[in-house]
Parts: sequence; structure tokens; C-alpha cells
Amino acid sequence: MKKLIATAVFIHCLTFSFGQNAVIKAMVDSLQYLKAGTLDCKADLYWRIIAKGSKAIPFLIDKLNDTTSTNISHKCKATKLNVGEVSYFALQEIGDFPAFVITHIQFDVSLENGCWVFFDYFFDNANKTRYKQLVNTWYKKNKPKFKVQKILKKDQTDCQKRYKINTYLNWED
Repeated sequence: MKKLIATAVFIHCLTFSFGQNAVIKAMVDSLQYLKAGTLDCKADLYWRIIAKGSKAIPFLIDKLNDTTSTNISHKCKATKLNVGEVSYFALQEIGDFPAFVITHIQFDVSLENGCWVFFDYFFDNANKTRYKQLVNTWYKKNKPKFKVQKILKKDQTDCQKRYKINTYLNWED
């Protein structure tokens, strides 16, 4: 009888855990339908995904090469962001994904408009599949090196406060 109860509890936990992941995956799969025009606090789905923290990372990484257009504008791109680019920005809100360490390409210089040179690389759809592979490999290898860092209330953005995001994953080499 004890084994039966333990098995039932185990199955229930698996179902509950899978259910949460299915919800997060569905949320990430819906990024193409964002109604907001920018990634400010009005981009509700985007911020709810970020609030899921590390649980959302694998699903966001999986979307890095998705070139489906969104309604989101960004000052560093002439056209609308695509799902892969929105996923990248969400990953950056959740944790530290250092471009040089991942790509082995130096991106230190900012352009005159304040946009990071990395965006020239990443906004080029031809680079997305390779970037996704690099991030996926790097993340699997470095996942244990992420440390949860508390974001002090005084340092939280308005969106982080609104969506109760009070931690950031710092990568420590």
C-alpha cells in the first residue's frame, strides 16, 4: 500500500511539473502574437515569461533561430524584431549570457547611435541557427555556474517591480 501511495504521489508530481513546463512553452510559443509595440511593461506576455526565470531558459533558447516577425520595435533595428530576437532580450533579462564567451567574437564597440555591435551580428538571420547552437551548448555546460542574485528593490526597473521579478542569474566563470 505504501508503494502504491508513493507511486501515485510521484506521478502527480511529474504531471504537475510537466504541466508547468507546458504552460511556459506555450507562453514562449506565443511571443509572435505580442500586442505591444515595444518591450516595455505593456508587453505583458514577455514579462510574464521573464518572471518564470530559469524555467523559461530552455524554451527561449529553442526560439533563438525563429525568424517569425513580431510587432515589436527596437531602436537598433530598422524592421520589427522577430521571435528569436525577442527571446534573446528575454534571456538577457533572466540571466547573464555573455556574447564573447558564447561566440568567441569580440563585440565591445558601440555604434554612434548607442547600439551594440553584437546586434549587427544577431539581427542577421543567417547567424541565428549557429548562435542558437552556441548558446544551447554553452548553457548546458555552464548551467551549474549560474548563481541567483537578489535584485534590490531600489535597483529594480518598473517592469521588474510590476511582474515581481527580484532575482537575476549571474554567470560566474
